[in-house]
Amino acid sequence: MKKRLQGLVIGVLMGIIFTSGIAIAANTTTLYDVIANGVKIVVDGQKLNPTDANGNKVEPIIYNGTTYLPVRAVANALGKAVYWDGPNYTVYLGDMDGKLVYPTVELENMQSISNPHKIARGKALIDNYGNTYDRAVYKTFGCINYEYLLNMKYSRLKGTLYVLSGETTSETCTFKIIADGRTIYTSPQLSKQTAPIDIDINVAGCNVLRIEMGETVWDDLHIGFANAGFYQ
Repeated sequence: MKKRLQGLVIGVLMGIIFTSGIAIAANTTTLYDVIANGVKIVVDGQKLNPTDANGNKVEPIIYNGTTYLPVRAVANALGKAVYWDGPNYTVYLGDMDGKLVYPTVELENMQSISNPHKIARGKALIDNYGNTYDRAVYKTFGCINYEYLLNMKYSRLKGTLYVLSGETTSETCTFKIIADGRTIYTSPQLSKQTAPIDIDINVAGCNVLRIEMGETVWDDLHIGFANAGFYQ
């Protein structure tokens, strides 16, 4: 019975908390040793009110003299994505074995300094191959530019470039990503036949990032940049 309780406690704690050293101590004894102690968390002078993924309040705990903190709350305070790998009892903040899984911030939550932020709706969220996306910045006519102040906070920009469903024009255009005045990505020439393109770009050290969708004010190929986000 004691061993079963020990395993249960380890499993529960591993799923919701993260300590400053290793993920959890291995000297668990009984559930009654876990004491909610009203521990406060302060980040850069601001008190953190930790919550779980559903917004419910969760308390830091002290166990066997060690303080354990809610991993999602700490990750959010540090601006890092969090991922719980249950089968392997591993918590990842920001980087999962070299693979960035969730964006630190989604593009739709970034304020463009050059253009009112446009989020695609309805038909604009379906590409010419029938794939549907959750959200996107897009253009339906001309050359649309977006600029973002990154302040060198992020390492990658990832998203999917696509041509909108129902495209009939014979025109073509390109999609560019420019970091501090230097072009770091140029798409192939896009047309109504172009399949979706997954983009994963290094933006480390970038202060101002510019996304150019189209080349001239006359471009009328309808394209979108879907489910995009910046990663630390």
